[in-house]
Parts: sequence; C-alpha cells; structure tokens
Amino acid sequence: MANEELFSERAELYAKSRPSYAQESIDYIFKKLISSGGTVADIGSGTGILSREFVNRGFETYCVEPNEKMRSAAERLLGKCENFHSVAAPAENTGLKSKSISLVTAASAFHWFDTEKFRIECNRILTEHGCVCLINNVRVYDDFTSRQHELCMKYGVEFTSLTHGYDMMKETVPRFFESGYTEEKFNFPLHYTKEDFISRSLSSSYAPHPETEEFEIYTAKLRGLLEEFFTDDVITIQNMTVLYAGMPARS
Repeated sequence: MANEELFSERAELYAKSRPSYAQESIDYIFKKLISSGGTVADIGSGTGILSREFVNRGFETYCVEPNEKMRSAAERLLGKCENFHSVAAPAENTGLKSKSISLVTAASAFHWFDTEKFRIECNRILTEHGCVCLINNVRVYDDFTSRQHELCMKYGVEFTSLTHGYDMMKETVPRFFESGYTEEKFNFPLHYTKEDFISRSLSSSYAPHPETEEFEIYTAKLRGLLEEFFTDDVITIQNMTVLYAGMPARS
C-alpha cells in the first residue's frame, strides 16, 4: 500500500484520538520561527491537528495532504476559515508557488516522505529566510510502554517501535538541515480515557486491520494491559514533544 493511502481507513480514529503537541512547542514556533504576516505550508497535514494552530492565529495556511479522507477531516474542521487552503498533493511535489512560504511544517509526517525530494521542494517554496519545522510526539518507554511494545511486535503490521517516526526522523535530520539547526524537547504527558487510548492505538499505521483476527486479539489484550496497569479510567502516558527547526540544506 502506498504511504498516502495508509490512513484511509483510520482517518476517523486519527481525527478523534490523536493529541496535539506540547503547548511550549507551539509557543516556541510562534516566538522563534514565524512572524506576523508569514505564510505557512503544513505538509502531510493530515486531519489538521497542527494546521489549526496557524489558522486560528490568522496565518495564511496551506494544508498539503494527499490522502482524501484525512484531507476531508481537516476541511470539516477548518474549511470555514478564509485563511485555510486545502491542497491535494504529496510532500515532494506540493504545487505551491516558488518562494511563497515563510515556514514549512511537518507534524508526525516527516518519516513518510522521500526526504531528499522533500528537501528540494522545501528549498523551492521557501522564501529567502524561511525555515522548516519538524515536530513529533515521542513515547517515553516505561514498564507499560514496554509491554505495549511486546503486544505490537506480536500482532502489529511491520511494527518496529512505538517511537518509529522519531527514530527515522532523528536519523535523517542531520542530512536534511544545514548545520546549525535547532533541537528542542518538551515534556508532554498525555491523558486519555482507556477507550480513547485504544482508539489512539488503533489509529497507528501498524495496528492490525479491523477485519482480521489479530485486530480482535490485539484490542482485547490492550484492554487487559490497561486494566493491569491503571485503576482509574483516565490514564497518563509518558511522552515528550520533539521539535527540529532550521533551513534545509542547499545541496
């Protein structure tokens, strides 16, 4: 299955259960990375989780998302805002005007891109002093997360780690940016009801398909694991938001 189709059957769960990012990371973006009047391209914008931060503050925002169902969710969320622009295109060929974008963002999406082609596209669409911001939520491994990892290894599809997106991003970042890029980390524990956490887990690309036996087993065992570790219905999952920012390498 092509990357852009991976979340077609998970778009509703994604919109419902995916968290935003640490408020400190959002504040950092607006203090350090973009000024009033700037234009944003949120690439791989999904259901609009990060995009809405820019739209709500009045920035002209281009939400570039190739998956129709994910894009439609963002349109339902933000479509009434005049500064929101939905773009059906891949990260590597956005169709945006050259030298038109002040800030390119990729939120929990960079690891799905062809990073070399994306780097070239960023250089094409960014203004002279524009920059790229990559941001991810990253699970912190504790006893519970380690046990969930074991379940995913047994029942997941092409599962590697609960931090797989960040792991891939961290490996690629030194080649993607010019020297002098910024790395920031913000503690951001996540709070869910148990059912919301199950929805969040099932929204992942590696979750078993709903029509398989593995789906039923994984869901049941995940519920059992939650009951084993948490007595209250509202649970806290250890997590941090990691942000990289800088100018993409020119060559």
